[in-house]
Amino acid sequence: MSRLVRQPGLTRTPGARPANGGAAQRSGTTQQRIASALRIQRPGEDKVIFVPALVLVGIGVLMVFSASAMNDLIKDNDAYGSGVKQLFYAIIGFCFLYILSAIDYRRWRPLAPLAMLVSIALLIVVLIPGIPTEAGLRRALSVGPISVHAAEAAKFSLVVFLADFLARRGHEIGKTFETMLSPLLAIGLSVLLVLVEPDLGTASILGLIGFSLLFVAGVPMRWVLVPGFGAVAAAVALMFVNGYQAARLGGFSDPFSDPTGSTYQTLQGLIAMAVGGPLGSGPGSSQQLGGINIPYAWNDYIFAVIGAEAGLLGMLVVISSFMAIALRGLRTARRAPDTYGALLATGIVVWISGQAFVNIAVVLALIPVTGVPLPLVSQGGSSLIVLMAAIGLLLSVSRETMDPSQAGGSDARAHRGWRNGGTSLPSVRRSSHGSPTPYRR
Repeated sequence: MSRLVRQPGLTRTPGARPANGGAAQRSGTTQQRIASALRIQRPGEDKVIFVPALVLVGIGVLMVFSASAMNDLIKDNDAYGSGVKQLFYAIIGFCFLYILSAIDYRRWRPLAPLAMLVSIALLIVVLIPGIPTEAGLRRALSVGPISVHAAEAAKFSLVVFLADFLARRGHEIGKTFETMLSPLLAIGLSVLLVLVEPDLGTASILGLIGFSLLFVAGVPMRWVLVPGFGAVAAAVALMFVNGYQAARLGGFSDPFSDPTGSTYQTLQGLIAMAVGGPLGSGPGSSQQLGGINIPYAWNDYIFAVIGAEAGLLGMLVVISSFMAIALRGLRTARRAPDTYGALLATGIVVWISGQAFVNIAVVLALIPVTGVPLPLVSQGGSSLIVLMAAIGLLLSVSRETMDPSQAGGSDARAHRGWRNGGTSLPSVRRSSHGSPTPYRR
């Protein structure tokens, strides 16, 4: 929340902080005193979110350089091509992070419905035959040298749209079918269009984001469980219909069933992490002649490269960074000044931590291969830029957090109770100006 700072000697406002640390001064012209009195001082962002995010981005750039060098040298005679691109994307992403973290997150709220419509339109466009897409796959729209991954934009838009809609509806959400039509339509269309691409892993992440926000917002469980179980049943059915997904499922049940075919990537990833040991074999070692060959290591299996080159220590640093973002993000959600901020922070945390869990579980052979990249680390411009923009929004919410003792209102009831078939919202507090915001019915 923005705070008005006045110089000592003028009329003090309760709770205001002098910009000079409290030293009493009366010097300066009247114009300077007025300018000081009107100076806006915003609290800083949460460093426990910011620093781990930058650590993950830095590790990602380094590992993309390392994992893709040999492939780029053979393919384009440029060993640093992919790494330089990833560094460039990281710089652009940092610019988005800085801008979104510095601006009050509520200012973007009116654009939520438009963002959702644009993302749905983009998901439809990439499915149209004849539209140029990256590598011929119906996933990323190619416009000259620029490639826009439609599903990444859909994740961001879905979080922002659901947070806005559920906060505005308040405790009326879920009482009738009409109140649930818009959120279920947004979730359903996003998941369905991504499944058609086909991309079961990303569709699962979208479904996880959507139904997690419905649950946290206090929607009656019938609106969460019934569509959720239906989506899981449809996903399982698609796994058996599509041949390559069925092969992935069979390879998960027996990783040694096809060591030179469908399970080759899984086994190579496990071997790479085992060879890395506690401290790893050093940067670039995974690409040396006679080393372990992991297909597309710079993307879905970059966690295995980290295990090979940085060892168990490197993997623990990555996991700890994601845990820090998740735990601190949930703390931000609990202390957000309004329901919109609480749901926005929750959605971003579910998105990043959920996708990280799926990717790491795949590399460790705990779940079938899904093709989901490791957030903030794997190669990909659209993914990295959108994720850093989401981190920027999370940091913006963290600037507005307050202590639990600062009570107030919000635009949805903070606690619904299980008797009405709903869960409880995060303990949202008050508006940014300190005055309670009335409930919207």
